[in-house]
Amino acid sequence: MFKSIRWRFVIIYFLLIFLAMTIVGFFIVTQFEKIQLDLNSRNIRARVTSIYASSSAMQQNDWIKNVESIRLNVQNNIQLGYNENVYIILNDMNKTIIASSIAGFEEYSAYNVERISSEILTRSLNGTTAETILYSELEDAQISHVSYPVKNDDGDIKGYIYLTNDISYIYATVNQSKDMFTQATVIALFLTIVLGLVMSKSITGPIKDLTIKAKQMSQGNFDQKVDIKSDDEIGHLGKMFNFLIDELKMSMARLTQEKSKMETTFTYMADGILTVDKKGDIIHINPVAKRILAVRSKDIYYDQIISRKTHDLYLDKIKENNWNGTYVLETEKETYKIDYAPFMDGQNQIGGVILVFKNITEQFKMEKLQKEFVANVSHELKTPITTIKSYTETLLEGALEEKAVATDFLKVINSESDRMSRLVSDLLKLSRMDHEETTWTKEKININGIVKDTHTRLLLQAKNKNISMPCNLDSRNSNVLFDKDGLEQILLNIVGNAIKYTPEGGEVSINVSAETSKVIITIKDTGIGIPKDDLNHVFERFYRVDKARTRQMGGTGLGLSIADQIAKAHDSEIEINSEHHVGTTVVIKIPKLLK
Repeated sequence: MFKSIRWRFVIIYFLLIFLAMTIVGFFIVTQFEKIQLDLNSRNIRARVTSIYASSSAMQQNDWIKNVESIRLNVQNNIQLGYNENVYIILNDMNKTIIASSIAGFEEYSAYNVERISSEILTRSLNGTTAETILYSELEDAQISHVSYPVKNDDGDIKGYIYLTNDISYIYATVNQSKDMFTQATVIALFLTIVLGLVMSKSITGPIKDLTIKAKQMSQGNFDQKVDIKSDDEIGHLGKMFNFLIDELKMSMARLTQEKSKMETTFTYMADGILTVDKKGDIIHINPVAKRILAVRSKDIYYDQIISRKTHDLYLDKIKENNWNGTYVLETEKETYKIDYAPFMDGQNQIGGVILVFKNITEQFKMEKLQKEFVANVSHELKTPITTIKSYTETLLEGALEEKAVATDFLKVINSESDRMSRLVSDLLKLSRMDHEETTWTKEKININGIVKDTHTRLLLQAKNKNISMPCNLDSRNSNVLFDKDGLEQILLNIVGNAIKYTPEGGEVSINVSAETSKVIITIKDTGIGIPKDDLNHVFERFYRVDKARTRQMGGTGLGLSIADQIAKAHDSEIEINSEHHVGTTVVIKIPKLLK
């Protein structure tokens, strides 16, 4: 009920009237009470003055000599109201009552009489009139107290006229006024509710009609018109609503036409189109995409469909890539390049993602053939073949008769043959890894043992060049899950390169460090180093910093590429830092086997 604007209008009107009546009533009653109490204060002070003026005995300087006269005057001559009592108090040590309108209090100390306020009497001891209003439990009434000091001709206080007055009638009158204002407020609020309901209906009625029409519009019924019954703001709202209906009809017609064009375009496109909202519901999918993803009529969720082909394109993965990216999907017979990008909703926020499936089967095959060609028939084979051919021709032309020359030529031919054998072997390894044909036998390996074996195998080679090769192992858990031959090949390639490119008298150090989640192998040398510009290319196939020197030393340019491929296949990484003519540091990071 209170969600209705009609009732909110009534409640606001009700609260305004209630607040106004409350403030006005409080102000009037408070002022009325103040006026009555001020009037009573003036009257009671005048009454005290009248009592004093009507008694000649009180006007004498010595009250002790005129006690009887004062007492008679109080009892017989002074006219008091039905709600008034007067006490004549002598200014002695005990503040003795010498006369009273109520019999039986004479000769009592005023401090011991319950009807007299000791506080008020004490406040008047300095010669000023004191007054207050106190509640009396004895009389169950509000009593006004006034203590009036009376002075002699010398200015000394000879006594006090103490007057009490029951003013409960004032508070009763004030309470009656409050009741009257309360009743008036209730009547006003009732009338406010009635009038508010009547007035609000004239405002909320057209709004309710607009709401009903808008609801019918939301259900697709755009043949709605609002009756305009006034020329006020509500009437203007109705006119704008009717104008909106007309404009919306035109816009819907244009959108329907554009939608039809788009659907036709999507249907007959050679590429697959898939549109998904942020929740993962499929908005649109054309026949090509249906065929690629083998979509069935009951499929409505994107993740359910894409999971049949790949898990790398789940909606959460797409979100992690900020809704933009490219993915290559390989099926049994075809390969597709999937480009995806977000589309915006009416609030210019990301509403979902559009995926475009492009058939790149032939292109992908060509790229594969190119890789295989580069892997198997490389220009790197040209140099050793040329060398072998030229030396062979020389031997055939007569050099074979010269034994020393022939022996040297045959050694060169043998060396180049070995070099070709290594090159072909390395190319085959890379080719197999490219095609994921290499089977890795992952097992629990202690890094310390593999590093120690590598150190032992290459120590003689280092000694031949007068290179020191310290090896520091870590006593902590250094177990990893790795293919043993693959790890040995990584270490032999990297440590072998370090020895190969370190001049005589240098140093190659091997250090093993077992950290919390990784085992780190660091190989540091004092060799020729790698120029800064070449560091980013050291893992590329056939890339050499110094081609002539590398060939001279028998390198194929594939060692680091092979090591890098093996490391990646085991979730590991190889980092190289180097300074030209200073030395190179290679860091191998391998996930630790925690169990």
